[in-house]
Amino acid sequence: MSDGSLQKDHKTMIIHSQSFTQVENELLSKELNAKFGLDSCVIPHKDTYWVIQIPAKDAAVLYQHIAPHMLPYFNYKLPIL
Repeated sequence: MSDGSLQKDHKTMIIHSQSFTQVENELLSKELNAKFGLDSCVIPHKDTYWVIQIPAKDAAVLYQHIAPHMLPYFNYKLPIL
């Protein structure tokens, strides 16, 4: 639950998947998009790693899928609707 963060807009989410290669992140992003109807993409992080970004326009979809499974302590990581 703690491998994600919100951008400054509090709606765009980053999945911190730095331990995966760019190609592996692209595969993960493609699966997220296909299975959950997201429009995620892979972006560089700190010019060294690759992470998955889920855009603000998908905040409601993301919230719907993950909120029921989050421990209350981690609610601050959910996008603001």
